[in-house]
Amino acid sequence: MRFQAFSIILLLFSAGGTPVQAQQKGSNARSKQAANTVDFEKLKAQAEAARDTDQIPEAIALYEKLVKLRPNWAEGWWHIGAMRYDRDDFVEAEKAFAKYVVLEPGIGSGWAMIGLCEYRNKKLVSSLQNLAKARKLGLGGNQELARVVRYHEALLLIRGLQFEAALKILEIFTLEHLESPAVLEAMGMAVLRIPEAPENLKPEDREIARQFGKAAFLGLEHKRSESLQLYEQLEAAHRGKPNVAYAFGIALVSQGENERAVEQFKKELEQDPKHVPAILQVALADISIRKFDEALEFATKAVVLDPGNFAGYYAQGRVYLYLNDLPHAIAMLEKAGSFAPNSGPVFYTLAQAYQRSNRPADAARARAVFAKLEENEKRKDETNPEPIEKPPGTGIPPH
Repeated sequence: MRFQAFSIILLLFSAGGTPVQAQQKGSNARSKQAANTVDFEKLKAQAEAARDTDQIPEAIALYEKLVKLRPNWAEGWWHIGAMRYDRDDFVEAEKAFAKYVVLEPGIGSGWAMIGLCEYRNKKLVSSLQNLAKARKLGLGGNQELARVVRYHEALLLIRGLQFEAALKILEIFTLEHLESPAVLEAMGMAVLRIPEAPENLKPEDREIARQFGKAAFLGLEHKRSESLQLYEQLEAAHRGKPNVAYAFGIALVSQGENERAVEQFKKELEQDPKHVPAILQVALADISIRKFDEALEFATKAVVLDPGNFAGYYAQGRVYLYLNDLPHAIAMLEKAGSFAPNSGPVFYTLAQAYQRSNRPADAARARAVFAKLEENEKRKDETNPEPIEKPPGTGIPPH
């Protein structure tokens, strides 16, 4: 019995002291934790007061002390990042938001702010990825942030030569009737295919971009006659400059004036015979007005100049399908599908070619791909609807 009692005492000591000492140690830990909580809340109140009274350097210093006490306090990292961003300290802001998204990976606002910081820090690829991720996750009804994200995402797409994708994003501003110089500049740069940052343009080029942006804005607002009238005036005023005739031609296509559009695309080709987008547009416009021989000539030229562009093969496939040359139509459309596996129109047309070639299984497979792509597009719109609300202002917020 004595040995057993002695063993228990030894165990208690090895576990951290006598029962009285263990009690004291637990009590001390709780007291220390309570004291830390009091200190944290006191410091937090001071930080909030400094932030609310625009004492930003003091507020940043206090919040940095707070996140040292509690490194997993996401709210603190958010405030540090936001205040540093507002002071144009984008490097340190990015670091703070990087901490935030580790703690709150499912909140789109964090990814939005990292993307905006990366834009300023010239990390363009990751900026585009994070802004797109933010829009996918949603921005919690913050319409101003949603507009800033959308605008910068469009600028990055323009820099990456994805002009049509940029215009699709910018189109939402027209649905909200939010016209501003910044939006018009971005639209004009997309229309004129200028892969630059707006601040790098000369003042006169920025003004031209705004004018073309205004024409595009009117068109997307369905003010078609006003839009075409302005495009016509701008083409006459800036004739011969890169992409001016092309931009007017695209506007004409959008309003079904394909013959006039072809004239403009050919004007563009007089200035630049290797202008692949203009060549492709001639091919597609010719198909719509049933000039199949010329359409095939231009589509083939586009493939020669840019063999990695699916649109040339797609145009060829459509011509061959109209001419009932089904083997060539299928070959070209399959090639287009291999380059653009996410293009619904390609698989829709390919299904028609298979069906007419008496290949029902292949037709069903192509239709299934098309249906899946359509469903994915619909789901994307539903999960990121960006509800339209009338805001108090019409401009782009700072940065």
